[in-house]
Amino acid sequence: MNIFHSCERAAELISQAMDEPLDLTDQMRLRIHLSMCGNCQEVENQMATLHALAPQLGLLDLEMGDEPDPTTEYTR
Repeated sequence: MNIFHSCERAAELISQAMDEPLDLTDQMRLRIHLSMCGNCQEVENQMATLHALAPQLGLLDLEMGDEPDPTTEYTR
């Protein structure tokens, strides 16, 4: 057993952690990986942003020709 996750496995666990709790071993191995990998830290930040914005997708008016409301703020 390798104590370090690959970046591919780290991305899978980042996604999984947004839907369900990870077991302690995966949590620790993911945190170790993220502490050493800037790319995966960025992936985690991007996934967190997408996860936060996803519920707002149903609120957008997607009719053709409509301009987005510039007064609408999206929070991270």
